[in-house]
Amino acid sequence: LIQEGSRFTADHPGLPISYTTSFLRDNVVATFQNSTDYVETKVTAYRNGDLLLDHSGAYVAQYYITWDELSYDHQGKEVLTPKAWDRNGQDLTAHFTTSIPLKGNVRNLSVKIRECTGLAWEWWRTVYEKTDLPLVRKRTISIWGTTLYPQVEDKVEND
Repeated sequence: LIQEGSRFTADHPGLPISYTTSFLRDNVVATFQNSTDYVETKVTAYRNGDLLLDHSGAYVAQYYITWDELSYDHQGKEVLTPKAWDRNGQDLTAHFTTSIPLKGNVRNLSVKIRECTGLAWEWWRTVYEKTDLPLVRKRTISIWGTTLYPQVEDKVEND
């Protein structure tokens, strides 16, 4: 932080952005017609988050979790890199629980959960499907119930 009255020397690496000088003989403010170029930098800090999955239902479940990770190229343009959970589409039985750590640069988080009903005409049923979920400190998605009456809860803790 550069404060008013700071002294800039070879030993002090601070660089003034603007300053005032006065003429010695009459203490009148001297004006210069100089300008400089600068690059405006915007910095935004994001916190990492966790996605907790909890399956205690009396059925086989499949999860499909995808997201994009935001980065910037050498020209400062946004680059979104698609990512997916490594257990997407696997048959998971109760009691299954896991935590997926998500970096602060996660965007476009999508979660789809299906359950196997055992019914010939509807073998898989979607229990939960949301796209573009915001990144929060902790999100717990719990599923339970039976094949014909599955239940779901999406609990967010963001303090």
